Amino acid sequence: MGLIMKFRGQEIPIEWENQTAINTIIQKNSSVIKMRMEKKGGGSAGNLGISIPRNDRNMITRPGDIIYKDGQLVVCLGEESVSATKLGHIKYPETQVKNMFAPASLQVEFWEN
Repeated sequence: MGLIMKFRGQEIPIEWENQTAINTIIQKNSSVIKMRMEKKGGGSAGNLGISIPRNDRNMITRPGDIIYKDGQLVVCLGEESVSATKLGHIKYPETQVKNMFAPASLQVEFWEN
């Protein structure tokens, strides 16, 4: 079981790290998850609408990191010192991640694969 992220119909390659949290997202949703993400601090954040297991640790994020912080899924667009649960990393170059998630508001989808 895994999770696929799509943006504008395009599948985004992600290396997921926290399989317990990802499995919880899959189990608590019966189909596609559509999430509106808004610019917030150093990334784009959206509410999952569910609680997932947390394993917060202090880290320095880098562009493309996907973290769970304050009940929101965040795609990081820069380096920032945070305490959060790292879920994975988008396997695109830094500039492509920044361009893709730069709009003030966007919608992404998550699918079980």
